Amino acid sequence: MSDIQAFVSSLRIIDGHEHLSMQAARQRDQTGLFGLMHYLDSDLISAGMPREALARQTNTSLEEKAATFLTYWNKTRNTAYARMFRTAMEDLYGMNDWSVNGLLDLHEKIGSASNNPDWYRHVLQERSGIDLALTLIQTTNVDFSLFRPVMFFDFTFRLRTLKDIHDIEKGAGMTIRTFRQYLEAVDALFHKYVHEGMAATKLGHAYWRTLACGKPTEQEAEAVFNKFMNHPSEDGLSQAEWRPFQDYLIHYVIRRSIAHGLPIQIHTGHLETSVSGDGNIITNSRVSDLLPLLAEYPDARFVLLHTGFPYHSEYMSIVKNYPNAYADFTWIYVISPTVAKQTLHAMIEMVPQSKIHAFGGDYNYIEGTYAHQKLARRLVAEVLEEKVREGALDEDEAIDFAKAVFRNNLIEFYQLNQAKV
Repeated sequence: MSDIQAFVSSLRIIDGHEHLSMQAARQRDQTGLFGLMHYLDSDLISAGMPREALARQTNTSLEEKAATFLTYWNKTRNTAYARMFRTAMEDLYGMNDWSVNGLLDLHEKIGSASNNPDWYRHVLQERSGIDLALTLIQTTNVDFSLFRPVMFFDFTFRLRTLKDIHDIEKGAGMTIRTFRQYLEAVDALFHKYVHEGMAATKLGHAYWRTLACGKPTEQEAEAVFNKFMNHPSEDGLSQAEWRPFQDYLIHYVIRRSIAHGLPIQIHTGHLETSVSGDGNIITNSRVSDLLPLLAEYPDARFVLLHTGFPYHSEYMSIVKNYPNAYADFTWIYVISPTVAKQTLHAMIEMVPQSKIHAFGGDYNYIEGTYAHQKLARRLVAEVLEEKVREGALDEDEAIDFAKAVFRNNLIEFYQLNQAKV
């Protein structure tokens, strides 16, 4: 093993983006094998598996689910998602029997792990070398020895029924009758979440509308809000009717994030079929549609997630030129290791290393995070070795780069307490 490989393999890292629920929730749900599909589920569906075939609520036996899984596993085991699943199951559970009986045995082992109160710490800190992970599960009630919370704010501008208003009233602890009161409630939620330890805000609207955002007036947004409040219906307003309200609230969330000193994570690029409700309209997530917002808010700190794939070329140009745009490799290694390496090669040549965040597992189960970090470390080390061989970096510079992008940049950027990480 080279010095670079050894250093990257042993480096204690900060994980910039996850969807990991807490240990107590996993124990409550008694999560077993088929609760760990996440990204693999997308490839199984893409290969033809019925969308809900492995879901908990499906009225089929474990044996039937295992047989269905194997049918589509054999169609998808070439993908990086499948390889990560195999790595996690083999390394953490000793899985070596990919048969129905082997899967049922694996299911029991995973259930036992879900009941192990030390499993999260063991997998994240001991096996994965992750000191702290930012997680997005729509609560600030997390284990702060392992996590920092990130909060979605799409719910503040994706209103569909009056229940959405009531949920915001409940969270903010106030009554909403006017648009001005609605904005005050959103601001109250910011104050509440910041007090509870929120590390960043997240905008994930590319999954259900375009990233392109106009600049409507407050009066235009208020008119939409009033129409909704005065005439709510089951069908609701159309997306075109909602647009001025949504765009205004996106600006508002950004302004409040700046006021609280919070970074803003934004989904860019690939849309995952297992969670996408809009037909996977990839053009909704084109990173260049964010340019007006980047220009409008130079004091913001935008984390553009997932390297914008498949728009990664324009993504690199944007993060190179805009001081308020930060590159983030969350998820990309398991979408395509090849694309991840190519992008990192170019990023090293184009983007100041202080603006690069190397890892976010982006999984909803810790076994996936384990496999992902293992792959990410290997790929980053390989790229740095290649850069050293071609003379673009010397070995000390390569090691400094790894330390910055895997750890130091995130500690500084998210204002994490050094003593705790």
